[in-house]
Amino acid sequence: MITRAREFVRPSLELAVSRLHPDLAKVSGYYFGWYDAEGKAIKGRGSRSLQACMAMLAAEACGANPQAVLPAAVAVELLHNLSLLHDDIIDRDAIRRGRPAAWVVFGTGTSLIASDALWTAAIEELLKVPQPDMALKAVTELNTSMSRIIHAAASEATFDRTAATDIALNEYMDICAIKGGELLGVAAATSTLLAGGPESTAEGLRRAAHHAGAAWQATNDLENIWGDTTLVGKPGFQDLRQRKHTLPIIAALKNDHPAARELARLLARPDLDEAGMNQAAEMIEELGGRATAEQEIQKHLTYALRELGQLELDPSAHQDLTDLLEFAVTRHSKGNEATASMPKLRTL
Repeated sequence: MITRAREFVRPSLELAVSRLHPDLAKVSGYYFGWYDAEGKAIKGRGSRSLQACMAMLAAEACGANPQAVLPAAVAVELLHNLSLLHDDIIDRDAIRRGRPAAWVVFGTGTSLIASDALWTAAIEELLKVPQPDMALKAVTELNTSMSRIIHAAASEATFDRTAATDIALNEYMDICAIKGGELLGVAAATSTLLAGGPESTAEGLRRAAHHAGAAWQATNDLENIWGDTTLVGKPGFQDLRQRKHTLPIIAALKNDHPAARELARLLARPDLDEAGMNQAAEMIEELGGRATAEQEIQKHLTYALRELGQLELDPSAHQDLTDLLEFAVTRHSKGNEATASMPKLRTL
């Protein structure tokens, strides 16, 4: 399913990127995992293409040929990778998908301009929709989603400047739903409408995607502390190293146990080394941070599947969409456990 989605979207993605300025196309092609830093074709590790997969499956659920929603699939994949380019720069993450991040290789300025170019390329893709009214609707949907993502990014930065004990878990999960689920949701909703599906199906899939996105982002919080660094594609303890306030850290520091104050002092140390981060990870788990995150993941995945179950879909389409949402959250695909970047969640 994921492989089929990548094959479905890649030719059009490559064509969209090839129209950019050559320097920006090189950055983008490198980031997508198609090329090395010199522009030589490689079989690199790229995006999971979850957004494109959602678009493809939404079309099939409506009985349409996925080619009808290809502009939406391309657009959301371009914007998803735009957001990751920005994230790497904001967080100063030097590694992405197991190799140097684009800003490290090509510079911050060029990487920022490349991400801006991906935005304009995404809009150009949606303007290819033959019906002008549907093209306008698709562009409006995508622009609204990006506005929400930008708002969420600003809120996340505020959280990192706020005492963890002052951050409400439900507010943090609201941000997770936008970060992880907004583009997945707009891929589902826009593709359903382009495929001629009913508004009720579009909105039901959007709600399912938002809950799955919240669980997806919370899973990412776990990966960044306890994940397999080889499969995550980033150094271990990245969120601890950067003193980010993510779900397990917030939950642990909110614990009334005296050890929570000890953890806060440990995380505040300017000289926090590898041994200190190992100790912090153990303390976060002992204080219930990991368990709380797993509970939130389970809850939102359950909500996502419940929303999906309320839609009138062909059984085969329902199963494909269920598999996609579960894969997005757990990183485990049926018959291929090697895709998972962390052990199966204990609550799933």
